[in-house]
Amino acid sequence: MDIISILIFFIYSIIILGILVYVSPILSALVMIIIPVAFLFIISVYTLSFLSIIQFSYSGVQIYNLHILIFIWSAFIGVIAYAEMLTWYLLRGTETKQVIQEPLFAAKTPVSEFKGFFQKLYKILKGEKIKPKP
Repeated sequence: MDIISILIFFIYSIIILGILVYVSPILSALVMIIIPVAFLFIISVYTLSFLSIIQFSYSGVQIYNLHILIFIWSAFIGVIAYAEMLTWYLLRGTETKQVIQEPLFAAKTPVSEFKGFFQKLYKILKGEKIKPKP
């Protein structure tokens, strides 16, 4: 097996695992897909030659770096899905819903709608539960 390939996949896995644990599972899934796609667009010749390197052969079946990348993807997608389901289960609670009354004629501007959207997006990326409006 090529030691450079092992190091590249190890570093790639450590980056994804670090983002998964310390930042967000959704962001780690995005980074997991974006890194190889970005390398395909930036240096496509080297990336394609790297993914087509044969690592070993088992009973006449040749295993390429592409197969190892797909194996890493499937393993991390399972971990990310499990983390999201566990987070959802732990964050759902038996809270009493508080009804917040807004003024009858509250002015909704595009700026306030964008601000609300980005606040929700920030909460999602942090892993917080978003409370639906009544």
